[in-house]
Amino acid sequence: MQVIDQSVLNFFADNKTEWLSFAMLVVTYLGNYVLVGCLTLLSAVSFYIHKHAYRILPLLISVGGSFATVFILKYAFDRARPLGNLYSEFSPSFPSYHAAAAIALYGFFLYIIWNHDKHRLKNPLVVFLAVLIVLIGLSRLYLGVHYLSDVLVGYAVGFIWLLISASLENKLERLVNWRPKF
Repeated sequence: MQVIDQSVLNFFADNKTEWLSFAMLVVTYLGNYVLVGCLTLLSAVSFYIHKHAYRILPLLISVGGSFATVFILKYAFDRARPLGNLYSEFSPSFPSYHAAAAIALYGFFLYIIWNHDKHRLKNPLVVFLAVLIVLIGLSRLYLGVHYLSDVLVGYAVGFIWLLISASLENKLERLVNWRPKF
């Protein structure tokens, strides 16, 4: 995997442009823990206001579980960041929190929209969120702050927590919408 990690890192290092570097910095901030935390809090408030409070716990489990797992893994493995990145990161490299957060938060939104939304904008929103998740991972590679294996494991961590929270959300929704049959 080290050969593949280094090859991907070299590819992005050899193909940087000024405008794309700026765009990737913007995209990468969409997976930053401060923005993810704010969006999680605002989403929880929105779920409460719109009478979907049963979605709050699954959302918090998805995002919080991903954060905790990545934090533990980062300091358990303590992998150094790649050299020559476009900006400095101070935490260990493995796994990527941005990738995990992208799946945990934006993947949760994608799940809710895919399974529950009947709005005409459903398909464009699903595509937008899927592309955003991929772009956040790519931005980490492009900026040289992660190896491919960091991003892939980050995605896996986020996906596992998303599966857990989606299952819980589904059960809570059935419980909330349960009506006795007479």
